[in-house]
Amino acid sequence: MWKKGTVSLLFAMMWLCLTGFAGLGNEGEDTLNALLDQLSVEDVQELLEDEEWRGKVMAKVEDSVSIRAEASKDSEVLGKLYKGCAGSILEEADGWTKIESGKVTGWVSNDYLAFGEEAKERAAQDVSKMATVMTQTLKVRDEASTEADVIDLIGLGEKIEVGQELDGWLEIIYSDGEVDYISAEYVEVSYEYGEAKTMEEIAAEEARRKAEEEKAKRTKNLGAVAASTNELALLAALIQAEGGNQPYEGQLAIGAVVMNRVRSPRYPNSIQGVISAPGQFGPAATGKVASIMAAGPKASCMQAAQAAINGETTVGTATSFRNVNSGKQGIVIGNHVFW
Repeated sequence: MWKKGTVSLLFAMMWLCLTGFAGLGNEGEDTLNALLDQLSVEDVQELLEDEEWRGKVMAKVEDSVSIRAEASKDSEVLGKLYKGCAGSILEEADGWTKIESGKVTGWVSNDYLAFGEEAKERAAQDVSKMATVMTQTLKVRDEASTEADVIDLIGLGEKIEVGQELDGWLEIIYSDGEVDYISAEYVEVSYEYGEAKTMEEIAAEEARRKAEEEKAKRTKNLGAVAASTNELALLAALIQAEGGNQPYEGQLAIGAVVMNRVRSPRYPNSIQGVISAPGQFGPAATGKVASIMAAGPKASCMQAAQAAINGETTVGTATSFRNVNSGKQGIVIGNHVFW
């Protein structure tokens, strides 16, 4: 609730907007100055904060709410407004508000929006508060006091997430729960509001997430296998014979196929046994592998062989590969498909 002086200032500001400063006169200026003198810093800050949320909304959700093409729950969904996201009010209808946030413009049910004071409270609850350093070097102390030890320094323009302010000091809360302090005098504090996302943006993010999950699955280390120096060179020679002209990722994939066979009960349990098995690797049968081994495999193939022996893989547990033109389905790397 605003104090009496704040309310008076609000009316004075409204009057100024309507009449302009020229209409004040000496008596009016004296009155306005008297009102200003009555206000505390907290009054002015409160007024500015309330003004900040005029024409804006915050999402009032635990996850997200749909932004629709029309003010109807049956209308097309254009995007999503997530927890911690803000938007600008464009239009209001019965129980609905048209907003603009990010690249999305559409209607949201008022049941899922916070306005005014509630929006301010929601922002404090859901949005990270960031402090931007406005001095050349800002000291981080282990207690809220200029007498406390300095444990770190933050440079001009750097940003750091902060918590509550107490007596001119801002909390810095780390992921492990440790709390340190910086002086509020030398930083500019702002909320980092989120923005709505279009359905296209959401789909693209989901595709990226699935691709990253798939990559993490197919590159998960499978565990090292003991191998001699001779076996390392043999594996490197096979990699060069089968994929010496392929990117490193593809060379590692060939090595991983061999090592996956070594781990599998369906194949011989040694590198030598897997590579020399009848009808498996053509270059081994033609003598090409032996020739490369005698001359010494190139560095990238040695590196790929060692990585594969160490358990690295770019194709998960795949145990076979063919030329990409074979029509086989699987993980394509360079000119090969692995499965």
